[in-house]
Amino acid sequence: MKKLILCILCLLVCSVCAAAAPAKKAVLWYQIPDVILEVQNPENDLEKGKVEFEAFLKEKYGKRFNIQILKRAPEKELTPADVSLVTRPNYLPVVVKLDLAGVGTGEKLVGKYATVKVALKESIVADGKFYSYDYGVKEYDSSMLRVAGYVVASEDDPRINTKNAVNDCIIDACTLNEKVNRYADPAAYAKEQARYKGEFNKL
Repeated sequence: MKKLILCILCLLVCSVCAAAAPAKKAVLWYQIPDVILEVQNPENDLEKGKVEFEAFLKEKYGKRFNIQILKRAPEKELTPADVSLVTRPNYLPVVVKLDLAGVGTGEKLVGKYATVKVALKESIVADGKFYSYDYGVKEYDSSMLRVAGYVVASEDDPRINTKNAVNDCIIDACTLNEKVNRYADPAAYAKEQARYKGEFNKL
């Protein structure tokens, strides 16, 4: 009986340790045009914008990845070698590519409101290859107040709208869709879990 109890306790301890095991350390690379840094502040200061953007990026993506290093990737066609650190070979390279994809408009009670389109693609390196999840282009509006589904007030500053659209895109990507029914649709549930964890090689 004592042996049985000891075995059960050992299994419980092992389960807790496995659940508490830290996620694989990651280096997060972000690939963006300068304009995304410019819109971070009214002065369009790139250095100041870099500090602000990186803090926001690390806060949000830190929910999904164990980020140890944050680096800006050059604006070119990347290869796995470009984002794999020689000094940190065990770190998981994660690439977040954001781009602005135009503007649009929507109708409000009086006049129109502006929208900003943002493209997002995430990639990891596994087995020496890129595995990606492409979110495509999403459109974010500038509405500030809605009544019965109608936009009553909106933000008119293009800089603020652009910054908000980029931030909203990042927030969306770093939010787990908990409405997916794991019981009725296990395949969709597994896909969302893999997306959120960055396990694109499983998709």
